[in-house]
Amino acid sequence: MDVKRAYFYAPAKRPIFIELPVEDRHPGEEDMVAQLNLSLYGTRDAAQNWTQEYTRALKAAGFTVGRASPCNFYHKQTGMALSVHGDDFTVSGPESALEWLKEFFKTRWDVKSVILGPEAHQAQEIKVLNRSIRWTARGIEYEADPRHREVILKELNLEDCRPVTTPCGPQEPGCLEVEGELLSGAEATKFRAIVARLNYLAADRSDIQYASKEVSKKMANPRVPDWLLLKRIGRYLAGAARAVQVFEWQQKEIGISTYVESDWAGDRKTCKSTSGGMVFRGSHLLKSWSTNQQIIALSSGEAELYAQVKGAAQTLGIFSMAADFGECLSGTVYSDSSAALGIVTRSGLGKVRHIRVQYLWLQERVAQNDLMVRKVAGEANPADLLTKGLAQELLNRHVKFC
Repeated sequence: MDVKRAYFYAPAKRPIFIELPVEDRHPGEEDMVAQLNLSLYGTRDAAQNWTQEYTRALKAAGFTVGRASPCNFYHKQTGMALSVHGDDFTVSGPESALEWLKEFFKTRWDVKSVILGPEAHQAQEIKVLNRSIRWTARGIEYEADPRHREVILKELNLEDCRPVTTPCGPQEPGCLEVEGELLSGAEATKFRAIVARLNYLAADRSDIQYASKEVSKKMANPRVPDWLLLKRIGRYLAGAARAVQVFEWQQKEIGISTYVESDWAGDRKTCKSTSGGMVFRGSHLLKSWSTNQQIIALSSGEAELYAQVKGAAQTLGIFSMAADFGECLSGTVYSDSSAALGIVTRSGLGKVRHIRVQYLWLQERVAQNDLMVRKVAGEANPADLLTKGLAQELLNRHVKFC
């Protein structure tokens, strides 16, 4: 559901005066200003006032505000789960409950709504924040906004290029350490704009997250080799035009499976490592990431520990979000590193005394059975996709896993 002119429904909380447009002035009001009764787009507290307005309304309708995020709401009686993004409300629940909520909204605001479902009178495809969501016999499909790929190819002048099969080959990151000429001011600005759009697209496409992360490291002072890597990613997007994530129909799962991986000292210039991870509920990929570790790890086991801590934190975050929607989950973090598993299943630093104790909170969580940790074979770890450039065969295997 989309609320039209949402901020205009939120009462102003502080005195704000505006100059009246000429066409709205009456005789004798030429030297007068007007005080706002409702929030106006562009004022500092308009978004906060709108948040308070819809929170009051949803609480009056019987919703409970989420503790992890005040944008999440749960209606225990009907089982509706609701999330708010600005003036967009995304709700799941029985059709009768959704219809009731729509009528409730209409008593307060001007709303536009559509229901996704399998029936003839329901939509089989909708747009949420420009992402396509489709209801199919196989499951629910989720596809990133194709406009970003189109703009990237146009800006790189690669609309009719010969595509490549991987966004970053196994040896590709090495070119990032090759010194080259700095891009000119206009070229550097264009580079940053394209990379920023690529980052936005990568949030919905795990196949380009590692390559996007690598090229993002060069935004401050982009050089000619960095532009070549960006074009390599563009050529991959030319061939991999669409990436549709399918949430196949499955039995309700209460278990979360998180796979983590690291690439020790993969950055040849800084010797820093990469952490990658994927969070699954059954066969459904909920979240993935590829990030740079901020500490220089002295061993592969230490780098894997930091990746495991990152994965555990993300898993606990998923637990908290699920609790906002009335669900209680359990989870397991999978790693292919025996050394990292040994650290988190014991107590204290042991022989790795240089590690900061702030990273040992996971030991307590594992001991309390808040999380489980398990070993996974390296070739079966899908998080490998997010820590290094892969050959086509391995890339395709992991993307299919997603």
